[in-house]
Amino acid sequence: MGGAPPPIPLNPVRFLLVNDVYLADTLADGRGGLARVATVRNRLADQGPVIFVLAGDALSPSVLTKFYGGRQMVAALNAAKLDYATLGNHEFDLELDSLAARIEGSRFKWISSNCTRADGTPLPKVLPWDTLRVSGHKVGLFGVTLPGNYPPTVRCADPDSAAQRVVETLTTEGADLIVGITHQNIQDDRELLSREPRIDLLLGGHEHDARDSTVSGRHIVKADANAVSAQFVTLWGGKGSWRQATGLVPINATLPPDTAVSRVVAEWDDSLQKRLGPERVVGRSTVPIDPATSFSRRRESMMGDLVSDAMRSGTGADVALINSGTLRLDNVIQPGPISNHQLEAIFPYADQTRVVTFPLSGAGLRRLLEHGVSSEVLGTGGFLQVSGLSFTFDPSRPSGRRVVGDLRGPSGRALGSDDSVRVAFGVYSACAGGDGYSVPEAQSACANQQAAPRAVDLLIQYITDSLKGSIETPKNSRVLQTGNANPG
Repeated sequence: MGGAPPPIPLNPVRFLLVNDVYLADTLADGRGGLARVATVRNRLADQGPVIFVLAGDALSPSVLTKFYGGRQMVAALNAAKLDYATLGNHEFDLELDSLAARIEGSRFKWISSNCTRADGTPLPKVLPWDTLRVSGHKVGLFGVTLPGNYPPTVRCADPDSAAQRVVETLTTEGADLIVGITHQNIQDDRELLSREPRIDLLLGGHEHDARDSTVSGRHIVKADANAVSAQFVTLWGGKGSWRQATGLVPINATLPPDTAVSRVVAEWDDSLQKRLGPERVVGRSTVPIDPATSFSRRRESMMGDLVSDAMRSGTGADVALINSGTLRLDNVIQPGPISNHQLEAIFPYADQTRVVTFPLSGAGLRRLLEHGVSSEVLGTGGFLQVSGLSFTFDPSRPSGRRVVGDLRGPSGRALGSDDSVRVAFGVYSACAGGDGYSVPEAQSACANQQAAPRAVDLLIQYITDSLKGSIETPKNSRVLQTGNANPG
C-alpha cells in the first residue's frame, strides 16, 4: 500500500481520504479508480476500524454528470462504502433539487457546518457535525466549504466562524478527537489550524495535487484528484496528546479492483456508450494537448485556440470567446487518434457550452477582454480563450486598463470603438453572468439559447471538415502578455 504506515496497535483512529473525484473509473493513463480505492478501504477495514472520507467535489463536473446529474458517483461511492462527504464548490453546479436527490440517495453521511439554504435553514439530510465511537475514542467531525459565487438558493457562510462554533459544540459534547473535512485552499486550512488549537486534523480537498502540511504537529492532508492517490492517516494516544502518522497511497494497477464497485462503474459507462453512440475517431493530433488549468487560466492554450476556432467557424462569427473554466480534461491528450467521446468529455457541463452569436462594438469587446484579465479573474476559469482576435495585456497595470494597444480583428485590422463585430460566446458567460461577465448585448440571442449549437458539435464538425482530421499547433499567438507576469 505504498507509503502507508503500518497499523499502530494502540487503539488507533484511522482515516482514508479522497477528494475531487469526478470520475469513478480509472483514468486513460491507467491510474485511479474508485474500485481500487475500495480495495484499499477493505484491506484497512480487515485490520480494524477505518473512516472513509471524501473532502468535496464528486457530483460534478464530468461527462456522465452532464447526462445523469451525479447519480453515477453516488452509486459508486455507495458501493465503495464511503462513510462521510463534505460539499465541494462543484456540488453546487447541480440545481438544489438535484443535489437534494443525490444526498437522499447516499448511504454515506453528508456533513457541512457552513453551507445551508439561502434562508439559513439546513440543506436536507446534511449534518452540521457528527460524533462516532472509534477504538474507544469519541471522534467529532465537522465540514466546511470555501465561500463562492453560488446559486441564489444556497449560501456558504464564513468557514472560520462556522468551524469555531462547531468546535465549541464538539468540545461540549466531549469529543476526544476533533477532525475537519474541508474543501478550501490549503492556506485557509493552515490559518484555521493556527487559530483553533482544538482541531486535531484536517482532511482536505479543492487543490488537485497531494499535500501534507503541519501546524504545531497537526496535519492537513489532501490527495491527488480523481483518486490517483488516497491519504491514509493514523492517530493514537488521546485528547491533548494525539500522535499522527500519514501516508500517501498510490492508486494504480498494482491494486486489484473491488468487484462490486467495478460492476457499478461498468453499468454507468455502458449507459453512456448507449447515449453517445459508438465511439469513433474524428481526427488525429500531431502533438500532445495539455489540459493544465494553471496554464490555460492565465494565457492562450492550444485547446482554447482549437475550440474557439471551431466556434467561430461553425457560427460564422467574426470573433469567438470562451471562458477557460468551461474546458475540462483529466489527462494530456497524446498524439494520435481522437474520438468523439474524448471530445465530449472536454465539455462536462450540460448547457453552459451552447454558443450564442450577437453583434458587439469594439468598445464592448474591449470591456469583456478587460474583465477577463482583471485581477479578480486572471488565473481563474473566467480568463478568455479567443479566435479571430489578437490583443496584448499588461497584468502590472490596474484592472480595467490592462488591455494595451489596439484590438486586431480577423483580418489583422485594428478594431475601433465604434466598429461592430459578430461575436460567438458560451451561454454560461454571455447569458448567465458566469465568472462575473455582464453582456447585455447578448440578451436577444440568449432568449433562444436552448436552440443554440453545442460547442462540442461545432468542434467535431470543425476537426472533420475544416481541419480534415489533422490537429496541429496553431502558428500565430493571439493573447500576448507584457509587463510583470506575476500579478493578478
